[in-house]
Amino acid sequence: MPKNNNLSLEMMYQTAGTQINLDYSDEKNFTNIFKISSYIVPLSIAIFANSSIKENKFSKFLSYRSFVWQNTSRGGLPKIFLENMTFEKYADFCLEYPLLFIIKGNDYLFPNNYRFKDFMNNKIKEINNEMPSKKDLEAHLSTIFTEVRLKKYLEIRSVDACEWDCHCAAPAFFTGLIYGNLEESLDVIKSWKPEEILNAYINAPKKGLSTELNGKKLLDWGKIFLEISRTGLVSRNKLNKKGNDETVYLKNIENILSENKTKAEKSIKIA
Repeated sequence: MPKNNNLSLEMMYQTAGTQINLDYSDEKNFTNIFKISSYIVPLSIAIFANSSIKENKFSKFLSYRSFVWQNTSRGGLPKIFLENMTFEKYADFCLEYPLLFIIKGNDYLFPNNYRFKDFMNNKIKEINNEMPSKKDLEAHLSTIFTEVRLKKYLEIRSVDACEWDCHCAAPAFFTGLIYGNLEESLDVIKSWKPEEILNAYINAPKKGLSTELNGKKLLDWGKIFLEISRTGLVSRNKLNKKGNDETVYLKNIENILSENKTKAEKSIKIA
């Protein structure tokens, strides 16, 4: 991995994030969830930025973790993710993706310049042209470090690790958008252009909520999506023992957006 990008080992040893796993009901539902999850990656980075300190010094980023992942071999937000994704298109993406390693027994083999498609077509001489197993495919999928990733469920990987309230806020935010108010969420992003999203994606780790996307700052988009999420959670009507619905978990995001100050910026002030 370090051969392809010099921050790859920092990703492995010096970053921590919160992963959110989302179920989908069918292919159309998967396509819609994948789209909104990919489009709002810059917003997710900005709201949950919490990695401004590296080795006791300001890293010059609000989400240094995101910057590292953007500069990690096999990571990032591929432009194809901002198209209408299907099961077949994602499968082709994975088949064309280079192999990182192959596990044989207790050994890790590193065949260079092969794709998983070559593995399936018996073209890897280093392993006697063997066919891959299901475990080989699972291992390959686990080495694709993109911001959104498909396995048996969708993984969102654009949230910095944080304390308990924040840790609960991110899943609640996405739950409201995706399980409670998906159509309205999709309607908001319908005019967003892939180039603008990718530009905001690159800028979000440093500029945070002041990053611009489609004529608005991410702070403004955050408030819009927070309200959509809140409405979605209310409509779900999932109550705890005290009779509170899931909107109680959004308080952390409300504070960040009302103060226009991320966890990262508060950390800088303390440091």
